[in-house]
Amino acid sequence: MRVAIVCASRSGNTERLAERARAALGDALVNDVEAADVVLLGSWCDKGGLAEELAPALPELSGKRVFVFGTCGFGGSQDYYDRVLDRYQAALPDGAEVIGRFMCQGQMPPSVRERYVAMAERDPERFTPMIENYDRALGHPDGADLAAFEAALRAAGVLG
Repeated sequence: MRVAIVCASRSGNTERLAERARAALGDALVNDVEAADVVLLGSWCDKGGLAEELAPALPELSGKRVFVFGTCGFGGSQDYYDRVLDRYQAALPDGAEVIGRFMCQGQMPPSVRERYVAMAERDPERFTPMIENYDRALGHPDGADLAAFEAALRAAGVLG
């Protein structure tokens, strides 16, 4: 099986997942989406959906088997991840077949925490949980996230 990876990563979190996939795929990895049997489509969470910079690549996925994956700063709930992945999937062109999905938390830049701290001075009830989420996200994706991603790729039949 030939596998291509199309990935957009703003802070490097989603790229870490893509790097794990590249290492696990070895010789199965190809650079040409057209030649691929499966395409891994990775994105950072851009306002709850796919990164806009992926839009030009989406038409190439028609008729392809696709595994969607990504990272987002907010986490702790598979339901939330599923809603984000549903949006990713909805952005795919007709004829794309989703064979698997994976989402995990990713750390955010320090400027985000600084903004939350400033807003918590005015509205602590709303923003203190966001600061706590920020702190939980530090170091993600971590080793357990990377192993879970690889397991999801195996479960989807992407990896032998």
